[in-house]
Amino acid sequence: MQYELPFWYEQLKSKYPVVTDEEWLLLNRMATVKRIRKGEPFLKYGKVARYSAFIISGLFKFSIQDEDGNEKIIKFGFANDFLANCESYNQGVPSAVSIIALEEAVILKINIKKLQPLYDLHMNLLHVNLQLYREISEQQSEHQHILSLKSPLGRYRYLLERRPAIIQKISLTNIARYLYISREAVSRARLFLLKKPGSFCD
Repeated sequence: MQYELPFWYEQLKSKYPVVTDEEWLLLNRMATVKRIRKGEPFLKYGKVARYSAFIISGLFKFSIQDEDGNEKIIKFGFANDFLANCESYNQGVPSAVSIIALEEAVILKINIKKLQPLYDLHMNLLHVNLQLYREISEQQSEHQHILSLKSPLGRYRYLLERRPAIIQKISLTNIARYLYISREAVSRARLFLLKKPGSFCD
């Protein structure tokens, strides 16, 4: 009888249709399903990255610390997104990024060292790897663009129009840390847009 993939692969297969069932099975054999509690790190500051993961369910934040020790969030991870710090793994250096669960989460955890040899044997997996690198680069560029917007209102409006999932699922405190503004500034921007005549928030 043919081995069937667990149900959570359906979402991944939809997002990465180039990967065959046989290739997903290869990944599944080397992956471990892990439950992570709210507030628990997938990767801590100062630790060298050894693992990557697909998010089956839950939310994550990728955060750094500024010179004063304040937390800044550089991106969020949602269901079917990829968790990794490629720079830390590739260079073998301590991670400057912490990846932490914002709620109870389930991930598909993979040892990167075991995963890499598959890229030479399966072009579809290499294609996904390149796609992930492209997504990471695009997310970094988008975050820099958001931070280039001068006003808190402009930054919040960008999320409202382009990234509504962040507005809907992330707390005001963490949105503020992502936008590099105060929580009060986020509250004022949200209130202004809610009260604005003709707003699609009505």
